[in-house]
Amino acid sequence: MTTVLALLLLVSPGFDEIDFSGGTEERLRLLKHKNPGVRLRAAQLLEHAPPQRALAAMLVALGDVDAHVRGAAARTLGSWGDERATPFLARAIKIEEVPAILRDMLLALSRCGGRYAGRLVLPFLEHPSLKVRAAAAAALGRLGDAGQRKALWAAFRFDSDDHGSALRAAVLGAFTQLGWDEDVRKAVGELEAGDALRAWRVRVAVVLAIGGVRWKERAAWLKALVERDKDARVLAAAASALVQIGERDHVARWLKHQNALVRRAALDALSGVGDPRAAAAAATFVRQDPDVALRFRAALILHETRHVDADLYMVDAMRSDDASIWISALAALERRYGKKYGRNPGRWTEFLKQKSE
Repeated sequence: MTTVLALLLLVSPGFDEIDFSGGTEERLRLLKHKNPGVRLRAAQLLEHAPPQRALAAMLVALGDVDAHVRGAAARTLGSWGDERATPFLARAIKIEEVPAILRDMLLALSRCGGRYAGRLVLPFLEHPSLKVRAAAAAALGRLGDAGQRKALWAAFRFDSDDHGSALRAAVLGAFTQLGWDEDVRKAVGELEAGDALRAWRVRVAVVLAIGGVRWKERAAWLKALVERDKDARVLAAAASALVQIGERDHVARWLKHQNALVRRAALDALSGVGDPRAAAAAATFVRQDPDVALRFRAALILHETRHVDADLYMVDAMRSDDASIWISALAALERRYGKKYGRNPGRWTEFLKQKSE
């Protein structure tokens, strides 16, 4: 195999006394550790475990005394999308007091689904926390419950606390996910009439709505917006929208944008439609881009295409101190080869060397 430049800085991962390199059974054991930080890391790692082996333990973690662990458990359950978790999430949202964790639980519930999931989420459109109300709107969008149209419109029009338009942006996002083209057009019109586009969240939601419903008539408007908009979050959303309405060449130029968020969005948008320029850009980003997160995203894209150096990029990524990076890299290698070498770059390197001989 060819020599690969170090992808990430070598940094101690913390919890030096704990070995996180074991397989699912060891991570399930660590989920009972007295240190909440260890339980949190175990819950994050178990996101990549077979749900049938870890579901029961994760349902217990949903009631952990530590809020961060509860949030990680909710996110893991949401990533699995297993309907068996719905009754447990239904109970958890009734007693959770931390808005950020309640948000995670509502979003997890929307991914796990179930016949009555929409009814469970609906009351949270009137929660005291704006963050929770916005999460409830997003959750209803994922659940696809047409019976909640009236409630969503009420939240869109009559929330007096929504000064930053976060809830209205979330409701527009729900309409977009539901594929309600008429509602999307109507909501966008009301936002424009009310001068809500001053809020970046609204501009992002409108841009994503244009792409989500393939609103090609707004292509010129969208291009004009991104030419004058200086917010990288809006441009990142526009990368996806422009690709969805067939404007790939416009997005390809952003692969050289000065902002890493925009470069990554362009890479993801083009990769999602199989544009060959994405693979070429990923091969460059993984070696040269100054942004760590973008280098790793490029590495994952190359891994998916079975690039000759992709496995070694994953090994390098396991040296990162960013848990979201090294956990994803480890999971990618474990899925591909079925090996359980844990977070041990040396063992993985030796295995890959032997495999290439």
